Amino acid sequence: MDDTDNNEIQLHTENTPLISTPAQVDDDEEKGNKTLDDNNDTSSILEDILDTFYLAVPIFISRVSYVGMKTTDTALLGHVSGHALSAAALSDLYTMCTGVLIQGRVLGIIVGQAIGAGNKQLALVYLRISFLILGVLSIFVMISWSFTEQIWIWLGQDSDIAKDAGYYSMIFILSIPPRLGFSQLSQYLSAQRIMKPEVYTSLIALLCNLILGFVLVLGIPFGNGYGFKSCPIVTVVVIWCQCIILFSYWIKSGDNTASDSSSPSQAPYSPNKPSQWISIWTEQITMERIRTYTDLYFPAALAISSDFWRMGVIGAIAARLGETEVGLFNASYRILWITLIFIGSLSGASGIKIALRLGKGKALKARQAAAVGLALQLLFLLTLSLIVYCNIRMFGQLFTNDESYLDLFEECRLPFTCVLFFMNLSVGIETIPISMGQTGNVFYAGFVASWFGQVPFVILLVHLWQDLYAIYTGVAVGYCILTIIYGWLAYSSDFVKYSDMARKRAEQ
Repeated sequence: MDDTDNNEIQLHTENTPLISTPAQVDDDEEKGNKTLDDNNDTSSILEDILDTFYLAVPIFISRVSYVGMKTTDTALLGHVSGHALSAAALSDLYTMCTGVLIQGRVLGIIVGQAIGAGNKQLALVYLRISFLILGVLSIFVMISWSFTEQIWIWLGQDSDIAKDAGYYSMIFILSIPPRLGFSQLSQYLSAQRIMKPEVYTSLIALLCNLILGFVLVLGIPFGNGYGFKSCPIVTVVVIWCQCIILFSYWIKSGDNTASDSSSPSQAPYSPNKPSQWISIWTEQITMERIRTYTDLYFPAALAISSDFWRMGVIGAIAARLGETEVGLFNASYRILWITLIFIGSLSGASGIKIALRLGKGKALKARQAAAVGLALQLLFLLTLSLIVYCNIRMFGQLFTNDESYLDLFEECRLPFTCVLFFMNLSVGIETIPISMGQTGNVFYAGFVASWFGQVPFVILLVHLWQDLYAIYTGVAVGYCILTIIYGWLAYSSDFVKYSDMARKRAEQ
């Protein structure tokens, strides 16, 4: 077959309606598979690999900056006092129970599919809808955080530490609006492959948090700092500045007033026309679009919440084994988070490419992006797992120098490495159905694997072995089950069908 014939087949496949009659679907799939085989040359795959890295690097920098801010806060409080560190830990433990409800990241899916379909005005409308829905949810979250002190006293904590935990949470209530604003706007921009603003603002936030923390919390180099009371204030101020900088860029770029020129039925929005302020709410933000957003958002938010609550239960089981076991379990979980930065960056880049291509109607190219992304994640994950397994003691020394902790960690390196591998792999595979909009299926799969697989296995094995090895083994088995379910969900998904659904969601 010469290049001319190959190009004709490709153009026919990409421009033919994705779903009509069953016979046409079969015909298109046959031609599409032939096209994929013909186009599956080294250069095409190489371009996808390079483009995935191009998107993954800024995502990686942003995630490192976020983890760096959390680590900075922990380190600063650790140098203030053990009491301060414990109070902040209690605050974080409670606030995350409800904070996860406003962390469902689905806006990028809708925006990517809308942009891919050429409907940028709709992407802007869904950004406003996300502000509306999450703004309402955040009220519930703010109210719940205000009861941190009372909850910990009710659970039997010392009144002094509960009071400081309550203060920490009350200050962080002020961070909820800018965190929501930054999160949603960064998703909106990243889904359009606009990555630099988030990278720059994240690095600025990390640097400011570090400098202000040293000066105001620890008093370096000018003398005594303000200690525990100033730490959450510093972080909240930095979060507000980060959000303001990103929004300033967005407003200055004029993107907030952009309209889709390819959709003449949609009149351009102008902030100088007061009549259009009302039309945003009465015409553009419709109940159907709100339902589209919530149908995707709530399963995703519940999936994240279920994951957090499940690990909380497992942490409580570890606490029953002893102080050493729970301390090591919590420290090792941070190692999992560090490796997840690498795999999450690659999966995030893959998700952006999948959503854009589904919106464009390029189902086969979306499948190729998914395959390339997953292959890269698997390659990196195998390397990371081998490094951690062979250097488990060195990684443990990042958090403790206690030889008894390190000896126990080394004894558990096999099941812990399995946890690391299957947890990261499940997150990588999960991106594929989520980018298609299958948040409901992802929630059900995660719920079944977690509460009917992982938690029961942990309880059973701990009952039999009574050690940390049992906990890691049970967690690994649960993540293995989840990986298999996600793998089947991704493998069996009809990319043509979900591309058609994505274009309908983008109102094309």
